[in-house]
Amino acid sequence: MLLLLLACRGLTVNDVTSGSSEAYPELKSIYAGEPPSIAFARVESVALTMEGWDNCEVTDTRTLHCEATTSFFEFVDDVWITVEKAGPGTSRIIMRSASRVGEGDLGANARRIHAFQQAYESFTPGALPEG
Repeated sequence: MLLLLLACRGLTVNDVTSGSSEAYPELKSIYAGEPPSIAFARVESVALTMEGWDNCEVTDTRTLHCEATTSFFEFVDDVWITVEKAGPGTSRIIMRSASRVGEGDLGANARRIHAFQQAYESFTPGALPEG
């Protein structure tokens, strides 16, 4: 049901940001109970595990940019993940996923944010495959 809902809203949306997209109010930013330096290291580790994500680079203090290739049409989209201080020893993780082409993404950007958030929440240090 969630996938159908995301796809319907995705007919006219191709740029989604956690915590501020009107079309996807359920996609909130992550609040982590760890300082920004630790949360950002975790963000970088999780990004390496995401299928179809390539060319990840730190573009600014605690901002990671990656290119994400869609599986069916092989469109290349952009993903930015920023970690900022939310309070003493806590962080806010804001994610933006945007299509480079088209006016709608059929929910691909929202699904990408949701998938990353799930992976982040379940990630434990040392969980990376060797290689």
